[in-house]
Amino acid sequence: MIVDLKTLVDARKFIPFFVARSAIDREKLAPVAIELHWTSDCNYDCVHCSYGSRRQNKGRLSPEVIDQLVNHLIALQVKAVYLSGGGEPTLVKGWTEYARRMLDGGIELALITNGATLKNDYADLYSRMNYIAVSIYSTSVEEYAAITNNRFYDRQWDAPNIIKFVGNSCIVGARCVINKINYKNIVNIYEKSKESGYDYVIFIPAIDYEGRGVSLGLAEQADVGRIIESHLDGIDDSFTNLVTVLSRGVHHYQTKNYLEKMSAPVHECAAVGLKTNAFVNYCGGVWLCQPDIGNPEFKIGNLYEGNFSTLWGS
Repeated sequence: MIVDLKTLVDARKFIPFFVARSAIDREKLAPVAIELHWTSDCNYDCVHCSYGSRRQNKGRLSPEVIDQLVNHLIALQVKAVYLSGGGEPTLVKGWTEYARRMLDGGIELALITNGATLKNDYADLYSRMNYIAVSIYSTSVEEYAAITNNRFYDRQWDAPNIIKFVGNSCIVGARCVINKINYKNIVNIYEKSKESGYDYVIFIPAIDYEGRGVSLGLAEQADVGRIIESHLDGIDDSFTNLVTVLSRGVHHYQTKNYLEKMSAPVHECAAVGLKTNAFVNYCGGVWLCQPDIGNPEFKIGNLYEGNFSTLWGS
């Protein structure tokens, strides 16, 4: 499969959804996509984890809540569900059956995983997904162990073959957090990703969401910039975002507010205003914007107190 990363991450893909939804009564709009964080439990203990503190409670949605949520997402004709965040989504008991139900119900499915539990036995399920993004860490066994506190080094590189065991219709991407341990190794990680059969690799400079000091220091950011610059001739920007990382000063997010460029900026977030996304957390809380997850001020409700359809239409 030929994949161009620039096309995959182009935000303009969403413009047709905005145009179509702007003419519809907002009370009748179902979400386009749901990001589902159904557990905070994880089989890894990564030094850069953005859920490092919150993960300790090993929270997860109950089977009853997940079952009801799946039914409501299908009934609402939600277009896509992204199994992600908090912990390792494949640790939820029966996750493959929930995934099959959503796929059978017409929902496109994506998964972000560390790849440790992927098995050939479920290759038919993986092949039906839109994409699977696997967390990778290093080409060094020692660095891998220091980052993850885990011994499954080979799993990160075996994942593409497992996912594509019965076909290659599913896009298989790699996601690598650039941290204080692996940052000098990013070019080797890029090359190993291509060699292992990934369709793309995205590098994410560590983000210190919890104030634990996990982000790169100024000297380390400068080193990453120099490493990328010295290898620009050999970097395929249809396969990786390293050029973008360099242009953003070794930050994942743009450092400038796009609204500053607008003469008359909008007074509300377009995504929230058009009800495009919802984020369901392992505590049962529902949010409309990813950075707000966990903030009670912006929670619209909890699935232990009411079903998703009721919360969404309230």
